[in-house]
Amino acid sequence: MNKSGFNPQARWDISPMPKENNSAQTNRITVLALFKNGKIYPRAFVLNKKEYKINSINYSWKERRGQEIINYFSVKCSPDLYQISFNNTTYGWQLDKIIE
Repeated sequence: MNKSGFNPQARWDISPMPKENNSAQTNRITVLALFKNGKIYPRAFVLNKKEYKINSINYSWKERRGQEIINYFSVKCSPDLYQISFNNTTYGWQLDKIIE
C-alpha cells in the first residue's frame, strides 16, 4: 500500500479471473456488438466455442489506463452474470469475471 492509503488491489470490482484462467489469451473473447451514437451495446459473445446471447446490460462504466479507455459491461446471459470489457486502443474484447 502506498503512503496515501489507496490500494487499487483492494477494489472489489476489478478482481482478476481465477489463476488458472488469468492469461490474456484465455480471457479474449469474440463479441457481436452494436456501435451506435458513440455508445457500445454488446449483444452476444463466444467463449470456448460456445455462444452466449446477452439478455441485458445491467451496468456499464469506463476507466482510463494512460491513453487507453476501457469500457466495462456487466451483462446477463441467463442464468449467469458476466463482466466483459472493450479496449479502445486494441479494439479487443475480454472476459473479466464470471459471476454464477
